[in-house]
Amino acid sequence: MIKLLGSSSFTYSKNGIDENQDCILPFKRVNDGFMIAVADGVGGYEGGLDASSLAVSQLEKVYFSFNRSDVDNFFHNLKGRLKELSKNNPIFFSAATTLTFCYIDKKGLMVGHCGDSRLYIKAENKLVQITKDQTQHQILIDKGLYTSRQLRNLMGGNVLTSAISAKLDLEYQVIEIPTENLPLQNGSLNIFIMSDGAHYYWEERPRFSEKTMDNPAKFAASLQKRIETKGPHDDFSLVCLKVSYKQ
Repeated sequence: MIKLLGSSSFTYSKNGIDENQDCILPFKRVNDGFMIAVADGVGGYEGGLDASSLAVSQLEKVYFSFNRSDVDNFFHNLKGRLKELSKNNPIFFSAATTLTFCYIDKKGLMVGHCGDSRLYIKAENKLVQITKDQTQHQILIDKGLYTSRQLRNLMGGNVLTSAISAKLDLEYQVIEIPTENLPLQNGSLNIFIMSDGAHYYWEERPRFSEKTMDNPAKFAASLQKRIETKGPHDDFSLVCLKVSYKQ
């Protein structure tokens, strides 16, 4: 069994006034492991918050450890639920959300991902991005036409190529990392999930002190301060978790 050493999270609207369409699962114990998640309701369509809230509420109903087929089933069932709800409420037909979640236990890390939130794990004094953005910019990067730095300040960075919706084809990633391949430090692992409104400011200067990087509460406070100082351009959310594999 792994042990929870610390966790922290935040989720805020971009101006503190408008509706925050992000929804988070700070952490949930599932069997002998833990689950965390960030869902970002797609802006420009009615029902973004309804979709992101539904995604997280469905994860809250999970009580058993996740394997690959469970992740596949979850995404398809979530899309099916949106379709079902849209029959009686048209808001759910156009509603869409991104979703990035993970389940960590003694066997390793299981990640489900759709959209442009990002999951990172700490390796030494860096955060390593595990998920791949499903955006127009990422397509250009994959084709070798631009680097992420070249595209950073250009339009289209937040134009999604995939999201969970009743009317969109479902595309998602499932990533499995066994425990022996995780970058444990002193037997512990730090995991971070950020919405695009948060990782935009993290990537601007992807570093804090070693003590801050290793402490979920300090990391969350420092990132939130950076975002608020710079001025958020979107809703911004973070969930981070530190677990120990020491017996």
